[in-house]
Amino acid sequence: MKKDILKLFDLQGFILYRMREEAGAVVFEVGRPHKAAKCPHCGQISRRVHQRSKKPRRIFHLAIAEKRIFLEIKPRRFRCSHCGRVFTESLPGVRPWSRRTIQAERNIVEELRTSSFGTMRQKLGVAYAGAVRILKALVPERLDLTKLLAGVNEAAIGIDEHSFRGRDLVITITLLQPERRLVAILRDDRLATLEAFLRSLPKEVRAKIRWVCTDMKPGFKKVVQRLLPKATVVLDHFHVIQDANHRLDTARLLEQELQRRRIARLPLLKNFENLTDQQQEQLAIISRTYPEVYAFYWFKEALRDLYSQSQRTEAEALLNRILINAENSDHPEIQRWARTLRTWRSEILAFFDNRISNGFTEGVHTKIKSLKRLSYGFKNINIYVRKMLLAFLPAVSLSFTSHFLT
Repeated sequence: MKKDILKLFDLQGFILYRMREEAGAVVFEVGRPHKAAKCPHCGQISRRVHQRSKKPRRIFHLAIAEKRIFLEIKPRRFRCSHCGRVFTESLPGVRPWSRRTIQAERNIVEELRTSSFGTMRQKLGVAYAGAVRILKALVPERLDLTKLLAGVNEAAIGIDEHSFRGRDLVITITLLQPERRLVAILRDDRLATLEAFLRSLPKEVRAKIRWVCTDMKPGFKKVVQRLLPKATVVLDHFHVIQDANHRLDTARLLEQELQRRRIARLPLLKNFENLTDQQQEQLAIISRTYPEVYAFYWFKEALRDLYSQSQRTEAEALLNRILINAENSDHPEIQRWARTLRTWRSEILAFFDNRISNGFTEGVHTKIKSLKRLSYGFKNINIYVRKMLLAFLPAVSLSFTSHFLT
């Protein structure tokens, strides 16, 4: 029966003497079956017991059905017959001097994957400081691209920004091809930080990165072109359409303020094929009454049509027509928009060579927002980076996590 209990709770390296129940806890009084121990200093086996601990050591192991399970053991001190030094016997599944088993640490990290530190503390009884130490020990600051790209000739990464706290932005680095992974969250959005990250990659890894998908931040493009000369920068089409919608809505608001009449927003920003009959009628009225606003709408829809092309040659011809029409427009903002599109022309067309996007990166940001709300925000950027990265790692185990350490 005792052997079955030890097997059930993954404690095969111990002997179970007795069990007792306390308030909200179950205590297993255990011991070690071996009469010898290996000296950590010289590696020799010693059978000479130097001292037996009088005070038992309590170690947290599991939490099941609102009951916390503890191990209670009196570790023995041995004197090595070879080197003469005294040492404490090691316990299976327990780090030296730790008050938690490795299994308990895994459970803590798994609980932190989808819950806040406060929820984890209520369930497992582990304080914030202790959980942070475990998080730092088991979860890396970033994944190792050298191992992730082993045996791969070509890869694509994504670079984008998201809010850490308020207006404090951080840079998200994702692997888009050959698989999708969150690689790293940099501590701020400075170009020097991004440059330091790319410089830290080995040369053979940088040579494998052939595509980099970014938003419309010129600094990102310059850093990538300087440090990844073999990579093609691809402008994420989501940000192109997002920028078009922003310009269109700004024009609508300005016209609305000038005319002192409300202009319907939804018919302009919604995809044309998804408009209802009523919204199509509203759009027709806008085209007749506010031609300048409708001009922005036409260019927005033309860009949407651009990304529906199946061939690069077709997309290039359509983009050239869009640029010519925009540059010949009477509206100064549309002309300014044309200059922006002209600057990013090659990066826009690069999409049709590989059709990568930062859709996965945007999905990462959506999940991060949910985790931030769950945790009521973060103050420490180092904890934030590991906590977010944890949510995208596979099931954590110590041997598995070591694969990602850099």
